[in-house]
Amino acid sequence: MQTVYEAAGREKGLLRLACAWHERVMADEIVSHAFSHGFHPGHSERLAAYWVEALGGPATYSNTLGDETSVVRMHSGNGPHEEMDRRAIACFDQALTDIGLIENKPPNA
Repeated sequence: MQTVYEAAGREKGLLRLACAWHERVMADEIVSHAFSHGFHPGHSERLAAYWVEALGGPATYSNTLGDETSVVRMHSGNGPHEEMDRRAIACFDQALTDIGLIENKPPNA
């Protein structure tokens, strides 16, 4: 049985997804606010490494960039932002379609 990590295309596939998601997020007027202070130039690569590890791939993120606690600390303390969260998830869904991991199907199809 294939893992989610394998089905997503391993490191290369998850990097494609991270890049597609980041592009969508930066184009969204609400979600892009989270990056208004700037971001690490290797953000997509770091995000992909995090997803790779979380989905069962190599532990590159933990071995070179930090651990789960550091990720939670980095993203905490900003208060509730439900609209931003909803839109970030929509960007993720569209990014999955953008790179061909899922087909764009109408709801209940």
